[in-house]
Amino acid sequence: MEFLYELLNENLIRSDLKSASKDEVLNELADILVANEIITDKISLMDKLVEREKIETTGVGHAIAIPHARTEAVNGLALCFGVSREGIDYDALDGKPVNIFFLIVSNEENKNRYIQLLARISRICRKDSFREKILNSESEKEILAIFKEEEKF
Repeated sequence: MEFLYELLNENLIRSDLKSASKDEVLNELADILVANEIITDKISLMDKLVEREKIETTGVGHAIAIPHARTEAVNGLALCFGVSREGIDYDALDGKPVNIFFLIVSNEENKNRYIQLLARISRICRKDSFREKILNSESEKEILAIFKEEEKF
């Protein structure tokens, strides 16, 4: 199982997302993958993400959302991460605004890695200390260091 920090780098992290709504943040996160040439078809990805949100929100509570989709627009498995300082109304399960976003995208053949990644994210996000450090972070570099610190055990 790979670590989150191995899938991330500073280019795949935004320490200050600008979005004000659920659709905007999905778009902003997808743009990160497009800018890093990880996703070939943003429209297809957005369709899958919106479709997934209609089934059930990926706002899991505790200020966290884990939007995810399977699409052939990605070669393998991709992850990006963002923090909204303001918090976004995301229809989260606990009804509270979301500040911390993980976007996971995988193709069909990486389904198992994708499921393991979801499990790893939910495990790390259960820690109040992790969420607090992320919300108090000031840069992409610092966020990456927090992931390394949290995952070394």
